[in-house]
Amino acid sequence: MASGKIYAISDLHVDQLENMKWVEGLSDGKYLNDTIIVAGDITHVLSKLALTLKALKSKFKDVYYCPGNHELWTQSCREDNELQVDNSIEKFHHIIELCDTIGVRTRPGITEQGVTIIPLFGWYDESLHIPGPELESDIRLWSDYHRCVWTDVSEKRTVLFYLKCFLIQKEKTKQEVPRGKAAEYFVKLNEANLLDFQDKTKHPKIITFSHFLTSKKLMEAYRDEMQRRRAYARKSEKQTAGEQERTSAVRKANFSLVAGTELLDKQLQVIKPQIHIFGHSHRKMILNIGDEIRYVNNPLGYTYERDSRLIEPPYELYEIVL
Repeated sequence: MASGKIYAISDLHVDQLENMKWVEGLSDGKYLNDTIIVAGDITHVLSKLALTLKALKSKFKDVYYCPGNHELWTQSCREDNELQVDNSIEKFHHIIELCDTIGVRTRPGITEQGVTIIPLFGWYDESLHIPGPELESDIRLWSDYHRCVWTDVSEKRTVLFYLKCFLIQKEKTKQEVPRGKAAEYFVKLNEANLLDFQDKTKHPKIITFSHFLTSKKLMEAYRDEMQRRRAYARKSEKQTAGEQERTSAVRKANFSLVAGTELLDKQLQVIKPQIHIFGHSHRKMILNIGDEIRYVNNPLGYTYERDSRLIEPPYELYEIVL
């Protein structure tokens, strides 16, 4: 069998039937020696999340995954109520336990080809916020504000990551994680992994991935690329009226407010990977921001985004080449 490859995808959103069919349509034999990185936002429905992760695990040798923002929605989700998961922190740790059961990797590992893969948990704060004309920087415009629960929780789980064996120790504690501390909480879970992976002699090839954007420089590069694309679309008059309407609707809410956190960049600069995979923005792009890290976003996204070419074809896995 040929030497295994590494692929990346994000924002599968299998709540949409076409997206679930896309996952199920991946070859059952082609990728059996390969690794896939899934950078968050599979679904907020736990049964669909389990079904998707099991499907991917049957098709790939290794599956690496970190939850996105949609996974942590708890409001109006019957499965969460039935499992007595009533806040986003508890749901996060429930998902990590689910991944352990299925055999999906949520902690660092090394492929047979000697590539180290490091998931980085995160959330967002205002550190990437860039105010802009005709953009509304109102957190209430985003579904997370209404569908995630952070406070008024009596018991939450703390996860301690051991440097060598990467075992999870579950410990109940009277700790609260308010909305404004969510990014700090999740990024702190990554800390135990950092010391072990900054020795480049032991780990010469590193890929990191997170659902969220990692720095203001990355946010600015993303913004500049989107402005270039909009200018090109206007100049070439290729955008239909429907595409213009959708683009306008997306731009009304300021994405930079919920894009990610600078706290992740501090960790990236310690690890110094060659490539960082991210998601969340639903726009396919490869960016360089001057720190010798290649930033790659390869989302599947929503059906309407593909139909309107807001996400450009082809809609396939991104093969990572170091």
